[in-house]
Amino acid sequence: MTAWVGIILDALLILVVGTGVVQAMRLIRQLRDLRAGRAEMERFVKQFNGAVTRAEAGIKNLRAAARDSGDDLEKLLDRAAMVRDELTFIVESADSVAERLSVTASGVLHSDRASAAKSAPAEAKKAANKDAAPPEQAERAPQKPAAAAKDPAPQPSSRAEKELMQALQKLK
Repeated sequence: MTAWVGIILDALLILVVGTGVVQAMRLIRQLRDLRAGRAEMERFVKQFNGAVTRAEAGIKNLRAAARDSGDDLEKLLDRAAMVRDELTFIVESADSVAERLSVTASGVLHSDRASAAKSAPAEAKKAANKDAAPPEQAERAPQKPAAAAKDPAPQPSSRAEKELMQALQKLK
């Protein structure tokens, strides 16, 4: 019986040692996989670090570009405001000039009508005197037309003034 007990104990010991060997082999395989995973993880961390570095550089570049474009936009807005102010001044000046031209043109129209009404009887007298005067005197003192006798209208200096004067003359 002792021989049998010894064999059973030896068999149990072989079984336990065999189980330990199998477990050790599994453990070795897992450690090998862990080491491979660690190397892969290190590679991943390096790639991730490079991506983060590139992203940070990209963000800095974007901030700088945004700052530059914001500065450019601010300069454009300042120039636009200056142009707007100049245009406002030009429009106000043009309104003032147009008002003065309108007043002057109205005065010229009224004076033309008044002088035409006054000069009609005077021209009739001159025509009668011309017929009565000897031919030598008529040649020496030529008669001025009624339009030349009055003060000449101010000559327009700009294109807008000329166009306004032409439009007023068409209304006559």
